[in-house]
Amino acid sequence: MKNIFTLIFTMIVSMLLGQDAIERKTSMSLGPQNAFFVEIPGADKKLAEKVFYEFVKEYGKLKENGKAREHFMMATKIPVINGASPLDLYAKFEEGKAMATTYVWIDLGGAFINSTDYKSQTMSVKQFMRDYFIEVRKKVVAEELKVEEKNLSNLEKDLKKLKEKNDDYHKDIEKAKQKIAEAEKNIEKNTLDQENKGKEIDSQKAVVETVSVKLNSLGKKD
Repeated sequence: MKNIFTLIFTMIVSMLLGQDAIERKTSMSLGPQNAFFVEIPGADKKLAEKVFYEFVKEYGKLKENGKAREHFMMATKIPVINGASPLDLYAKFEEGKAMATTYVWIDLGGAFINSTDYKSQTMSVKQFMRDYFIEVRKKVVAEELKVEEKNLSNLEKDLKKLKEKNDDYHKDIEKAKQKIAEAEKNIEKNTLDQENKGKEIDSQKAVVETVSVKLNSLGKKD
């Protein structure tokens, strides 16, 4: 249960804060260009890519450049980044150790967004990436929650089995107590039967003695 609360807390923190995108010149199909990237703990490349496709689908269809291992969307409008003006978006996803990294380049038409020349758009891209980061983390934490809920369910099943076993042990004890009580009564009865049988033997001994005397006295003269 503690683990589940921890996961929920982590998800809430991720939702409230997210991760600020890092700005860095990074190689892509058009050469080294200014990129913004986020590292997403717990995600793999497949999930990062899938969520990104869902995240940008309202702005158009993202396509793939298999040779460059990039994804792109040309002459699209993303109001949160550049208002009503079109832009070209490029994205790349990389697999890391227990995390995935998503890179995004935004070409405004001859110039890529960077914090030196496009301060306003840079803030917008960072918010865009932060919102995307949160969406991926939601998926990651939701999956972690499923795993922990399954673990909790298994533990509860184990506890149920232990309780049932405990009930069986108590039933065994009650049966044993009944058998002991019956055995004690049987001992008392057996002891009484032995006493009565002893008396019968004593009586029978007396009869035997009488008959023996009778036998021995036959043929004897007074």
